[in-house]
Amino acid sequence: MSPRTSLEAAKKKGQQQADAWNEAHPVGTRVIAYPDVRPEFDAVEAAKTRVVTTTRTPAWILGHGTPVVSVHGYAGGITLEHVDIDHDSPLGDGEILAHTLTVDNLARFDSWLDKLGVFAKGYWEIVDGKLAVTGLRIGSDYVDRVVARFGDTIIRRTDGSFYVRTAVTS
Repeated sequence: MSPRTSLEAAKKKGQQQADAWNEAHPVGTRVIAYPDVRPEFDAVEAAKTRVVTTTRTPAWILGHGTPVVSVHGYAGGITLEHVDIDHDSPLGDGEILAHTLTVDNLARFDSWLDKLGVFAKGYWEIVDGKLAVTGLRIGSDYVDRVVARFGDTIIRRTDGSFYVRTAVTS
């Protein structure tokens, strides 16, 4: 098979996968996306980059035929092989992104908020007699500001606002 024939076959297969995805899953479908690596290959890395979110575009194919979809909270497309339907989603109506804040993803989440034009900075508290970052403050004024501590889930609503579901501690 020639390279051109292989490419055309890959595009056709990818388009069929994208079309099937779009028929079964409209924009706004609740998903768990793994932009970098799936958990069955590297559970630690997958947990750092996992995004609980909703789709923001229909699926399409890249030039080499790989089907992808865009999700809220991540720029660009993610291959459909790295997107799972979230049957037990923590998202409710009007919510497009749920993200659990951890020490490992604080910088990435802060950077994403910066790109959205949302003010965010580390939240500091006294821990064992020392000042330490314990979470993230989101919002520039006291009216819309929320504080998420490590372990809390940050929720973004369709209107662009944020709120926090506090982690359950025992």
